[in-house]
Amino acid sequence: MTDHTMAGQERTAAHVVSSWGRVTWVVVLVSVALSLLILTFAWPSSRAEMSGQTIAVTGDGDLVDQFMSGAGGNLGGVADLERVDDRDAAVRGVRERNFIGAVVLVNGAPEVLTASANGQVPAAVMTEVASRVQTMLDTQIYAGIRDGIGSAAGHGVDPAVVAGQLPEALPQVTVTDLVPYSEDDASGAGATAAGIPLTVGALLAGLTIAYLVKGVWRKAAAVLGLGVGGGLLLTLILDTWLTVYPGSFGILWLALGLSLMATSGLFAGLHSAFGGVGIGIAAGITLFAAMPWAAFAIPYKFLPAGLGYIGQCLIPGSTTTLVRVLSYFPDASTAGQWCVLCAWVLVDATLLIFGRRSSVRARGDV
Repeated sequence: MTDHTMAGQERTAAHVVSSWGRVTWVVVLVSVALSLLILTFAWPSSRAEMSGQTIAVTGDGDLVDQFMSGAGGNLGGVADLERVDDRDAAVRGVRERNFIGAVVLVNGAPEVLTASANGQVPAAVMTEVASRVQTMLDTQIYAGIRDGIGSAAGHGVDPAVVAGQLPEALPQVTVTDLVPYSEDDASGAGATAAGIPLTVGALLAGLTIAYLVKGVWRKAAAVLGLGVGGGLLLTLILDTWLTVYPGSFGILWLALGLSLMATSGLFAGLHSAFGGVGIGIAAGITLFAAMPWAAFAIPYKFLPAGLGYIGQCLIPGSTTTLVRVLSYFPDASTAGQWCVLCAWVLVDATLLIFGRRSSVRARGDV
């Protein structure tokens, strides 16, 4: 082949362009995919309903009855009210995440117990509850003052004398935050924001391992190495440095490492078993289900059609709940979240083994 012929072929290849039909097909496909991605994220959040939360109530019987039938009863579907025996029971329930907060109604010392580390929405609900308790007490006090002055006037006592005997300050509701965010992340913004990049980072790591690492056992080793090394680095950043997750270092390391292994192993395992189609399946699960239903910023019970409960069975949702509980609610149960992550790791290992056997059979047929 002459140099002139080769140069002509290179010029022809350089000037090859896609047909307009192909351009149209690509644009439509990308637009539909983008629209579906936005829909999967926006629809659950826009249709979220404040429900599934419980507030403990304890204290003097008459005050509790009045609150539950009056100010507390107007909470509607936002939160359910549950009587408990005493303040200790309420505190224990809040620390175990059975309640988002509690109301302690004792004459002269009303108190609202909150746990701001539950998230912004539960904290806002408890702020509204504290306001309603204060309004209820103020109404009672002013009614008592009015009745007292009227009774005194009826008995010939100067109302000014009665008014002068009233306390200078009215009782105020004490708000006690039992489980606040760490001092370095007082608003909880860091804890809320960490979930998405953690999932996306694990997704990219899984793609990298799937395409750049050859051999099933080497892929498995890469996934394990990511869990150990990547989990260690994330724990150093989120726990030691930023104090976004101020829990036990070793337990958080294990949780974050399992999460990285579960997500990256899903991509590596499905790619090993089904090739490029497997990558599409893993991406679809992660982008169109796991992330939108993880409820990074709101309680998962708020999502419609039970999607939040499904999200808790997927990797990002279980990880988000697990690290929050480990960091701020050590008394709460985490058995469900650990089981979910371990189950996904086992699924990934099964896919890798299946992919290896398929590869061996294919070589044998050849």
